[in-house]
Amino acid sequence: MFPLGCRQFQTMKLHYIVILILVNFSSCQSPNAFIDNALPMYGGREKSKEHKEIDELFVQRCLTQFGSIDSSVSVHINNAWNYFYNDDLETAMKRFNQAWLLNPEFPDSYFGFAALLEMQNKPKEATQYYNLGIEKDKNNNRTKICYQRIADCKEKLNDIEGTINAYESITLVNPNNSFAFKKIGFFQMQLKNTQEAIEAYNRAIVLDPKDAITFNNRRYLNQTLQNYQLAIDDYSIAIELNPNYIGALVNRGITELQINKFAEAKADFEYCVILDPKAGELRRFLGIAKLNLNELSEACYDFDLAKKLGDPDVLQLINESCK
Repeated sequence: MFPLGCRQFQTMKLHYIVILILVNFSSCQSPNAFIDNALPMYGGREKSKEHKEIDELFVQRCLTQFGSIDSSVSVHINNAWNYFYNDDLETAMKRFNQAWLLNPEFPDSYFGFAALLEMQNKPKEATQYYNLGIEKDKNNNRTKICYQRIADCKEKLNDIEGTINAYESITLVNPNNSFAFKKIGFFQMQLKNTQEAIEAYNRAIVLDPKDAITFNNRRYLNQTLQNYQLAIDDYSIAIELNPNYIGALVNRGITELQINKFAEAKADFEYCVILDPKAGELRRFLGIAKLNLNELSEACYDFDLAKKLGDPDVLQLINESCK
């Protein structure tokens, strides 16, 4: 190994610096990533003169690539939410930091910081950044957009409680958002919080009284609480809104079987098998209604057809009633 001369060393050093700058600028990446880009606002550290100069080079690079600060911020914000949605939370934080560097007054970065801090189990810090985002949203048009993006991300990541919290925040910003209340009701159902789900659906129905699905979901909950007549009433409204809504027809028919309204159940399941003639389970339900109306031969016909359609649960009924 031969020692390097000063000139050779300086040449190699210059070559190294050029490579470093090129790497930092590739794909408009923030050259300050090594400061502390895993923390919001790069950890809030005071930057050196050298770092500020590199920040300015980053900004100029983005202006060249995207045409304006607003366009650059939009690109980085969208990238950040996409990384969040796809569970790359580390890169999401980096992109939110880049957007913040480009424009510290744009609210979305603060909402992104807050949501990521929640994922890190840091609720106190998250609240501070949510408050900053709301404060920066002077025109009151970014907050509801950000909460919706947070809800979408957390739903994708199966963070059900986080999704509910995001939609509850949306309802605080816009109390007339029926979609948010429907989502809260649905996810409270997933958590088996029946009363909370019913309350959310109640509010959604007030805001959107023509959505058949909401009536169907709410009365499914009442059915689980054995509030059978309430369930039937709402299934009936859902069917009135959409006469071919087979889910509501099936649920109403099952509820009618539970409270011995066999004639009504028979009528519902007769229409169900018209809508879905290949569903063996529906033929079985129709047969049960007929069996309880003492229509034995017709019931056994339906049980036999259910068996041919592949319904395994009908075999016991056949053995008990049709032999």
